[in-house]
Amino acid sequence: MGQDWFEITPFPDRIFRISEPALGPLHGSHSWLVLGDHKALLIDTCVGVTPLAPVIKSLTRLSVICLLSHTHYDHIGGAHEFADRRMHPAEIEIMANPTPELTFWGGWLKADSFTHFPSHDYDFANYAIKPAPPTGLLHDRNTIDLGGRLLQVLHVPGHSPGLLAIYEAETGALFSTDALYDGEMFFNLNGSNIEAARHSLSRLAALGARVLYPGHYENLDAETLVRVAQSQLARLER
Repeated sequence: MGQDWFEITPFPDRIFRISEPALGPLHGSHSWLVLGDHKALLIDTCVGVTPLAPVIKSLTRLSVICLLSHTHYDHIGGAHEFADRRMHPAEIEIMANPTPELTFWGGWLKADSFTHFPSHDYDFANYAIKPAPPTGLLHDRNTIDLGGRLLQVLHVPGHSPGLLAIYEAETGALFSTDALYDGEMFFNLNGSNIEAARHSLSRLAALGARVLYPGHYENLDAETLVRVAQSQLARLER
């Protein structure tokens, strides 16, 4: 079932995008799997309507570090399936009690958000996010060593208080999660902060990343990344 539900797209440098095509770009999100020589990093865990772990195991036998960029439902649905869970401390209490209100799926994710369900007998009325408190905490400029590749953690609040992105200087890959993408962004939610968003967008634009792997919509090259960041900054100024 999982192999049919998820769309897996490989990219250079042992990077995989895992998406849920049955959901629109702002109802679901991309998860990213980054393979090192000794460990793998899974950035976010989709909506959680069908198991994600078997799909990850089909892609790698490496030990998986699950990084939760923030606690909105479309990024944490499968978090409970992974033993090594890491996130910023600003949102850890939500993972212990991931209510519809705190994780934003209440009123946002509905049965008609899906073009189809994982199986004919799936009942959306039973949908819920399972508690999955982090087993480790991440802070700005922490590094994650996967063996043969080193990733840097960036705390980029604005959309949410504990929002994280990941940058790999060697390849120029920036995994921006919900801090930057080419589509409607949300800075008016409970926990959002417009001034923090300005700082985070400016920081990401100045990194010199060569490719953006976002939480929503499509990848961006270096030039488009800067243009989109500047456009989002201009929107915040209005």
